[in-house]
Amino acid sequence: RLDQDKMSIALAKLAQEDPSFRVKIDEESAQTLISGMGELHLEVLVDRMRREFGVEASVGKPQVAYREAIQREGRGEGKFIRQTGGRGQYGHVILKV
Repeated sequence: RLDQDKMSIALAKLAQEDPSFRVKIDEESAQTLISGMGELHLEVLVDRMRREFGVEASVGKPQVAYREAIQREGRGEGKFIRQTGGRGQYGHVILKV
């Protein structure tokens, strides 16, 4: 329990200093999940936890949580026209997902 308290204090301090760093407790697994700007960013933060706060944490492989899926068909169409005195520029796209 003491280690958990130390880790909570360390994570709160790091999150306060770095707005791109986020901490979340997964309700299903009871794991503490951290997210940031990339793998190197998270490695630096975990290293700081060890050095500055004396907190050892088991770190798993970084994962990307994909939670959105296409629910229905979407369509779009766009045109780009620019006439500058010469031949001009023109673009037309039709997109269906």
